[in-house]
Amino acid sequence: MPDLLLEVGVEELPASACREVLDQAPRLVTRALADARLEHGGDPEVWVSPRRIAVRVPEVAAERPGRRERRRGPGEAQAFVDGAPTKAAEGFARGQGVSVDDLVVADDDGRRFVFAEIDEPPAAAGELIPGVAEALIGGLRFGKAMRWGDGRGLRFSRPARWIVALLGAEPVAFTAFGIATGRESRGHRFLGSPTPIRAAGSYREDLLSVRVIADHAERRATITEGLDAAAAAVGCEWRDPGRKLEEVVHLVEWPSVLRGAVRERHLELPERVLVTAMQSHQRYFPLYRPDGSLHPGFLAVSNGDPAHAALITRGNEDVLEARLQDAAFSFEVDRAAGIEALDARLDSIVFHQRLGSLAAKRDRLVAGVESLAAAAGLTGDPVDHAREAARLAKIDQGAVLVAEFSDLEGYVGAEYVRAAGHPEAVATAVAEQYLPAGPASPLPATDASALVAATEKIDNLVGAFYVDEIPTGSKDPYALRRAAAGLVRILLDRGWEASTRQLFAASADQLRGQGADLVLDDGAALDALDEFVDERLVHHLGAEDVSAEIVAAALGAEVGGPAATADWARGLNRLRRSADFAQATTAYKRLVKLGGEGPTDAPSDSDPHEDAFSAAVDAAATAIASAREAADVAAGVSAAAELARAVETFLGDVMVNADDADVRARRLALVRRAAGCLRGAADFSRVRDNEAPASA
Repeated sequence: MPDLLLEVGVEELPASACREVLDQAPRLVTRALADARLEHGGDPEVWVSPRRIAVRVPEVAAERPGRRERRRGPGEAQAFVDGAPTKAAEGFARGQGVSVDDLVVADDDGRRFVFAEIDEPPAAAGELIPGVAEALIGGLRFGKAMRWGDGRGLRFSRPARWIVALLGAEPVAFTAFGIATGRESRGHRFLGSPTPIRAAGSYREDLLSVRVIADHAERRATITEGLDAAAAAVGCEWRDPGRKLEEVVHLVEWPSVLRGAVRERHLELPERVLVTAMQSHQRYFPLYRPDGSLHPGFLAVSNGDPAHAALITRGNEDVLEARLQDAAFSFEVDRAAGIEALDARLDSIVFHQRLGSLAAKRDRLVAGVESLAAAAGLTGDPVDHAREAARLAKIDQGAVLVAEFSDLEGYVGAEYVRAAGHPEAVATAVAEQYLPAGPASPLPATDASALVAATEKIDNLVGAFYVDEIPTGSKDPYALRRAAAGLVRILLDRGWEASTRQLFAASADQLRGQGADLVLDDGAALDALDEFVDERLVHHLGAEDVSAEIVAAALGAEVGGPAATADWARGLNRLRRSADFAQATTAYKRLVKLGGEGPTDAPSDSDPHEDAFSAAVDAAATAIASAREAADVAAGVSAAAELARAVETFLGDVMVNADDADVRARRLALVRRAAGCLRGAADFSRVRDNEAPASA
């Protein structure tokens, strides 16, 4: 059984498109093979380089066997009236390519339907592969795509230039992008030449002869080995703080590693300024000595001719030298201006058209830090440092250096604050205001830093939601999902018992006080913010194997802010298989179903059964309230289970929906009050039946 090879040659793909291909292509090809009923011996392998997308499928069957397929149509009564076919029958037959006379009637799932029996003949693999290729080429979705030629072709990341399609050693003929397939691929743009691919199994070997490493994993290993060797040659180690390696892998086809020099005087710049200049645009890798200091050099990965390595290296050095001269000049200009002058520039920099200037944002951050500190019960130096850091947090937005190197925001501000003589805690809080930058990012290291970072995220969330720029689908231009996730992580890490709804409302008041042009009212915006942050909490706790249902149950209990809710959810998660949890879940669902919506205040008259149940509800309410106060989840669930047993007794002793209207009203009110009491431990309605044992 031969292997299948499909290669689409293109103009240089951006690294982002390469990653999109690697994410999508295996699934698209597997699905297309299944739809074609074409057997194969393993999962598709996908290789991507800047100039090609290649897929190899091992051991593809030479032929798809024939089969008879029965396709169901309308019901017999709709298809035939008095034995004559209706338009429904005629339309179904026409759609299936058969005569009405060929339709058959048969039972299916207790009803009678008409069926078309279709004979699908055997098909050679070569007849089916064009459809597989079409599914791959047409199915890839790129963040940025283009059309070319007459503009009527398929949208693709970059123009296609050649297509190779082989089944074993035999070409498979079809046309895509207006290009006829063949066996000829192309080598490295400068070092290689067009080359025939002998067979699907020899693809990578054939391309090596024309200076192309088609396998991205092999290129990564080659690059890493080269970086290791070049760094070791000068007694250093290379680092990749900007995570540029994966991008570089998709920018080269025949990588070689070069070592360049940096002038010693540039080492006087702050380390991150120097490293950012290397990595942000040039994708160079800094070198570090064994003592942790920067070495005056860098490593670069070239896709050029290694024979001209010296010339290429000089070019890389010249480009970096120019950028470092700009950085040094900008750094000195900012330092000479001073932080107060930088701060004064914020009045003229628009943060958001509806939300005002960066100066307005700065003032909101100061007020927001105070609100969060009060909610978290913080006082003293951490609050003073956070307040001052919030006042200075945005000064680098007026800096020349940040205008040139946006990756340095926060860090540069901290350098300027530090140079101006402010306490280190203030500078650290300025530097860490954007943390965490992602799920694997470190958190702010101090209370002062956490106050500023959390307030920054609160302000961004509230501003965007109140002007109705809420993320939808995959669109999130302001990275608000990351902001909400970061806010949750900070509050949980610090254990601050702060209500996010109250913090959001206070932030909105600040916006209104500044005259911001808000779109949504408090109800709509705050509800949307609550849901948005709750989703991030669900995701965060999901990484701890706390199910979404359990988190929803904890949220429904309304025990407090994200930190308290997270602790409560973890406790519920530990208890969800217990008999107490099962009893409480069953009782709560019975009560909600029985009681529905309505008053919880009952008429004064009662009978002994109602009195006993009312006393049990009161006792449970007191116990659950005490458990909530003590953050004792086990005690809360235990009290809920005790009430659940009283529920079982009560519902067994009385008819809640009694004929007497007053009696019915009293008992329904008791049922609703009991349900509300149980909800204080958890919103058990959010828990699926299989989350708890079937019985106590």
